[in-house]
Amino acid sequence: MKLDPMEMLLRLTGDLSEVRGRVQELEDQGLATALEGLGKKVGDLRETLAAVVAAVQHMQAEPEEEEEPDWPGTTPNWTDELDQDQARELWDWLTKWCQNILWPIYAERVWKPCWYRHARLRMELTALCANWHWAYTKNAPPTRVSEWHARWWPHAERVLREELKDCGLPREDLPAPKHPVPAPLRPTKENPRPPAPPFTAEDFADHKFLERVEKDIARRPPGKTAD
Repeated sequence: MKLDPMEMLLRLTGDLSEVRGRVQELEDQGLATALEGLGKKVGDLRETLAAVVAAVQHMQAEPEEEEEPDWPGTTPNWTDELDQDQARELWDWLTKWCQNILWPIYAERVWKPCWYRHARLRMELTALCANWHWAYTKNAPPTRVSEWHARWWPHAERVLREELKDCGLPREDLPAPKHPVPAPLRPTKENPRPPAPPFTAEDFADHKFLERVEKDIARRPPGKTAD
C-alpha cells in the first residue's frame, strides 16, 4: 500500500512532537529529582551549621576547665635521686611555705628550730605542703581545704610533736635534749648584759640551718646548670 507523502510527513511530525514531549518530561523529572536531592543536602547543611553554632556558643558561655595538677601524686621526693638543682629548689619551696604559712599560722606552738634535721619530718612536711597547694589550687572544691584542716594538718601536728619531743631547752627532770636550744643567760652583777643566744625556742630555724642545707645540696650529683 503506497502512502501519501503528505500523510507520511504528518505522521513524522506527530512522532517527533511526541518524542520531544517525552524528552521534556524526562528532563523535567530529572531536574525535579536533582532539585529534591539538592534541597535535602541544603537542609542537612543547615542542621550541621546550627549544631556547630550552638556548640561554639556553649563553649563561649562556659569557661574552659583547667587541668587539675596532681599534687598528691607528684610530691617531691627527698631520696638521693635529686640532683643539686632539684634539691635547692625543693629546700627553697618547702622552707618558704613553712616559714610563711605553716609556722606562723598553724605550727608555732609545736615547732622547734631543729625541724629540718629530722628526715621523717621533712618528708611529712613536704607532703603536707604539696597537699596544701593542691587544696588551694584555682577552681578546687572547698572540700579539699576542709580535708587539709581536718585530716592532713592534725596528722602532721602529731608527727611534729613526736619527732621533736626530745629536742628543746634543757630540763632538770629530763636527759639532755637531742637538739638543745640554748637558754638565754640571766643578767647578773658581774654580767649585766649577757650576749643573746644565736637562736631561741621561738625561732623558725637554728643558726646551722643554711650550713646544713648547703651540705645536703653539695652531697648530691651536679644538676643541668653545671654542665
